[in-house]
Amino acid sequence: MSLSSSDIAALAASSAPVLCVDTCTVLDVIRDITRETVTPGDAMAGLALLTAAETGTGLTVLMAEQVSLELATHIAGVEQEALNGLAKLQAQIQRVHNVAVAYGALGPLYIQHLAGHVVRARTVLDRWTRVVRPVPHNDAVASRAFRRVNAPRTPARKGKESMKDCVIVEAYIEAASQLRAAGLTAPIVFASSNTKEYHAPNTTHLQSDIAADLGAVGVEYAPNWGAAKHALGL
Repeated sequence: MSLSSSDIAALAASSAPVLCVDTCTVLDVIRDITRETVTPGDAMAGLALLTAAETGTGLTVLMAEQVSLELATHIAGVEQEALNGLAKLQAQIQRVHNVAVAYGALGPLYIQHLAGHVVRARTVLDRWTRVVRPVPHNDAVASRAFRRVNAPRTPARKGKESMKDCVIVEAYIEAASQLRAAGLTAPIVFASSNTKEYHAPNTTHLQSDIAADLGAVGVEYAPNWGAAKHALGL
């Protein structure tokens, strides 16, 4: 069992909605802000969910042990990429400003405040890691993940190393099954922005196999913070 029986009972009794986070979703908090997929609305939705979780009663956030391990491995690299992307943007803005001034444009350019973004984003990411409830690894989850890889069932694909992704999915399916059996009726959402692993090709719809697996335990899928907030009813 990933979560203890006392944890399951307490979470079910709380009646709070449950958010299960994937590695990529948490890392998105600190990724390069210059990506076109980054929007103010989604950032605000993520902050609203974080605030709800920090109250201790508004939202339960589960983090599989595998996600914690992957965060420890990748945070530094993602943070550096974010710093590099922001520095490149600032240099580009400065160059454009200088050219415009050479042609007679008037007015100051102030972009120094952008430099603090990555530090602020890291603070938010650290808040996420403090508010989560860990879902420990167990051999039963690993066994089911191995079968998922061999089948293969989404997120596994032939010719791709998918064991880690499958361990995360199976950990959350097990936790959701336990919570539903204990009487939890509140929404449970699995959030992963890694849609290429979960959506059918060239669509915004889940692959039928993972849709069936999540649906069997009453879990909805969300590709971003905004969709998760809506699905959670928050």
